[in-house]
Amino acid sequence: MERIKEVLNNFDMEYVEDYKPTWVKAKLKNKDDITKVVKALKEVGIRSCSTVSPTDFPEENRMEINYFLEDIVNKKNVWLKVDIDRDLDKCEIDSITPILESADYHELESYSTFGVKFKGHPNLRYFLISRDYYGKFPFRKDFDWEEHEKHLIENVNAIAEEFFEEYEENEKTVGHEDSRTVLHWGPTHPASGPIRLKVYTNGENIEKVEPDIGYVWRALEKLSERKDFIGTIVAVERVCFMDNTNPMICYAQAVEEIAGKEITPFAKYMRVILGELGRTVSHLISMGGFFGTMGLQTFLMWCLDVREYFLDALEDYSGARIATACIEPGGVRYPLNDYKAWFEEINKAIEKWEKTKPDIEDIFLKNPLMTTRAKNKGIFSHEDVIDNYLQGPIARASGVKTDVRIDEPYAAYGELKMDYVTCENGDARDRLEIIYKEINQSIDLIKQAMVKIEEGIEKGEMDPKKDHLVKMPRRMPAGEAVSRVEWARGEMLMHLVTTEKSTNPYRLKIKAPSVNHTRMLEKLIPGHSLSDIPLLYGSMHICQGDLDR
Repeated sequence: MERIKEVLNNFDMEYVEDYKPTWVKAKLKNKDDITKVVKALKEVGIRSCSTVSPTDFPEENRMEINYFLEDIVNKKNVWLKVDIDRDLDKCEIDSITPILESADYHELESYSTFGVKFKGHPNLRYFLISRDYYGKFPFRKDFDWEEHEKHLIENVNAIAEEFFEEYEENEKTVGHEDSRTVLHWGPTHPASGPIRLKVYTNGENIEKVEPDIGYVWRALEKLSERKDFIGTIVAVERVCFMDNTNPMICYAQAVEEIAGKEITPFAKYMRVILGELGRTVSHLISMGGFFGTMGLQTFLMWCLDVREYFLDALEDYSGARIATACIEPGGVRYPLNDYKAWFEEINKAIEKWEKTKPDIEDIFLKNPLMTTRAKNKGIFSHEDVIDNYLQGPIARASGVKTDVRIDEPYAAYGELKMDYVTCENGDARDRLEIIYKEINQSIDLIKQAMVKIEEGIEKGEMDPKKDHLVKMPRRMPAGEAVSRVEWARGEMLMHLVTTEKSTNPYRLKIKAPSVNHTRMLEKLIPGHSLSDIPLLYGSMHICQGDLDR
């Protein structure tokens, strides 16, 4: 970390300081130095951009840009800040995308929602938001949501008009004289799952792919500003229903850091159990869905059958199977009045998995069709992972040892035995197998955490009826925090800003991995045939709820 601080101190900084064991926090005085700083950091191993998070301060006429830059290999990260003018004609800064290509979509998102123009970006355009928000920058503090929503018909017409214009443009440029065309590929779920891939084909061969997201853009980050610190859980857990527990842990940690609160050991182990239950539920959908994309629906049904048992455990604790609201700032929401009964419910789910596992291994993991279709297809190298900031199972399938639970332990993970779970080839086949391996790891972590809780109760060190929550302040102090967790799909990062005596977040940036993974479809799919799209897309384990947050 000292080397990174030396690099930063070569520039005009307001401050350079240690933030966490794996983070340096710094603020740059001159925005014109941003590309020089990022180039210098890249030379010492900071090669990935996790996200870009603007914070709007209209009373001070400034926009503070937060860059979260990471060295995946050496676990050294930089939180870099810089102020720019918030006036739209001056709200600009040089793009770092030509230096760190993983910043691409994150700069586009900041431009679309806050109006920050990134000079030199290779393709600066509106992203995520629909046409009715173009040029209005809805995350700025002075955007009038109520006024915007009064014009529902005009807004819908604007969105439709954009599609008609695109159709007419394709008619002109593609035509009908040869075998080239543009296809619109889903999947689409009416509640939280739409994405459109614009697939440019020549017959069956794919020449180009352009991902298009934002169909059910919910503005969860803005919604969190309308709720108090407990109510924000409702928005946060809906980032993606498949793993709803880990986003709540991520958010709660940020609130606790600003409040200066430490949760109990019991609550920490409970977060491990709930987090791994959520991960397992999500991984079962991902693994089953991966085969479902190839038409092997039996395997999908098996995975959903096992998933029901893990959902039973979540329901037994929280009263809900999906939107559980079971974690909040201060610990976990509910006491364990009968911990033995709940652990028994969890063990039923584990037994169901163990009973089904041999069939999964024999019939599906060794499936010759899987080997033929997925092996050596869609390979990501170690360098691909770092340069494009691929995360979680996608990174580990390429042999990259990255896992927030190990790299920056939180909850009680630092007290448990675990190691990186990896594969080596980085192909679509490995991106299936890694999910299977991680389910086994999650079950092992759950077992360890249950033993720790039982030991704590027997020794009189834990009271499951009282230790679930510590008291949090009703009003928060002014502060800022960054929290990370290992979500089912990789690193989830939240940047929380509060004001003095606040009852709700001033700014909550939610960053999850499906954005970068969707961006990779531009590189992953071209050169393949149309029949390969479901396979390759399914291998990325993308959650559309994360995309349209």
